[in-house]
Amino acid sequence: MKKTKRSLTLSLLLVLMLSLLITSCSTGPATTTSTPSAESNVSQETSQEEEFVLFSNLPEVDYTGETFKVIVEGDFRTTYMSVEFLPQETSYDTLKMAVGERNDLITEKFGIEFEEFRTTSDGQMVTDLTANAVAGISEYDMVMPFMSDAATLALEGYFFDLNDKSLAGMENIHLDMPYYDQGSVRDLSVANKNYFVTGDLSLLALACTHAIIFNKDVIGERGLENPYDLVNDGKWTIDKMLEMCRGITADDDGTPGFGYTDSYGFLVNDNFVNSLYIGAGQRFTTKNNNDEPIIAVDSESAARVYDKIYSFVTDTTAVCQFSAANNGYNTTSAAAGKNIWVAALESIESKKALFRAMAIIDIFDQGDYECDFGVLPAPKLDEAQESYYNRVSTVYATCVAIPKNVRDPEMSAIITDALMQASTETTKRAYFQTIMQDRKVQDTESEEMLQLIFDSRVYDLASIYHWGGSNEADLNSISGFMNAIAISGTNTFTSQWQAIESSVKADMEDTLDAYYNND
Repeated sequence: MKKTKRSLTLSLLLVLMLSLLITSCSTGPATTTSTPSAESNVSQETSQEEEFVLFSNLPEVDYTGETFKVIVEGDFRTTYMSVEFLPQETSYDTLKMAVGERNDLITEKFGIEFEEFRTTSDGQMVTDLTANAVAGISEYDMVMPFMSDAATLALEGYFFDLNDKSLAGMENIHLDMPYYDQGSVRDLSVANKNYFVTGDLSLLALACTHAIIFNKDVIGERGLENPYDLVNDGKWTIDKMLEMCRGITADDDGTPGFGYTDSYGFLVNDNFVNSLYIGAGQRFTTKNNNDEPIIAVDSESAARVYDKIYSFVTDTTAVCQFSAANNGYNTTSAAAGKNIWVAALESIESKKALFRAMAIIDIFDQGDYECDFGVLPAPKLDEAQESYYNRVSTVYATCVAIPKNVRDPEMSAIITDALMQASTETTKRAYFQTIMQDRKVQDTESEEMLQLIFDSRVYDLASIYHWGGSNEADLNSISGFMNAIAISGTNTFTSQWQAIESSVKADMEDTLDAYYNND
């Protein structure tokens, strides 16, 4: 193949501008960082534009004869399996070709080949990497675990701090570049240490970003306001969404009682309450000036915002918590032998639902149905809120990390950075194009909404470490108690927080101690 240096000027200028917006948009109001105005953002973008040539910030090295080995989450994860490292037969053609193109660019430049190991069961990633670390085995040159698994391994001290330039090879990890998700660099660090991050290589971090879809025909037939205009005018709020939903929900299928064939304003699943909370400008945790996590849910503001969200999602005149076990939507779909997630897709298609909460990856399934739908960010708390925020559900969002026991830290760092920067114009672009072209989300407005959603992503440490409990569904965890309260039907926010506060804070202190002491 002919060797070329491919200029990424246009795309990286765009990504650089968007990364600046991320910095201003992704920090909730509880933090000490002020949010620049739109005018100041424009001036920053203009002043910081610069040309960048692919791989130009990496050393000239030749790894001919070497194979770069990576472990990724395998096919047993179905929807959430890795498709971004090597081309997968079951993947979309656009994406497969992009993966191959990116890898060819890196092989062409550095002479290295690629090999992946795919997990076959839950927990294998943690088990294998722990065993390797204990035995001092150098089996993988880079790893791509789900974030909560990465956190578990990071606390044991198994990963390099990608932010420490004094460590061998880590000077080749350029976390300040826009091909790393600057939101993840900022939000996932503790004590200024980044043991794992996401970037343009990590497609599941895009896929697991929460959003809302809507049926355009229902909007038109009911004479409702255009949601795109509401977003662009800063008027897409919880109250506005509730107002629109109330005119839709109806027991209209001819069978008494609400079931999955009735009409609903908003179909919301049980873990989207956290996303509404983040969308309303709140955080579970913020940070102090030492980049240490601080609990943010123990304030009057947090309680007040949660009260509003609780009232919203439990308003049965407008909203259906369709995945809740005791909900009529769930029970009737189960009685009919229908999976609730499929039923929700059908509700959008048949114009029986106006809005539905989902992760971006669910757009791929919705695209199999013949309906005209669009994509929206999570609503703001009110019009006074300056920006939109969209939570990344980190249960199945992947990241990258470099184990301390790799055979060649410099090679691992160089090729990891090369994978990130070469993904911008290949796999990341292809993922976006696949959504827009193959999945029937083809209007200009949805494209703009997707860009807004991706550029306003929020990672909260509470969603990764689940302090106080074991997972996002755990009532005793900081990441689970809000969702659980909403499903219960009784707003016990204050008393439940008081019940778990001490264990949450103790777990958070243990995490902080590990970050300071695991070097």
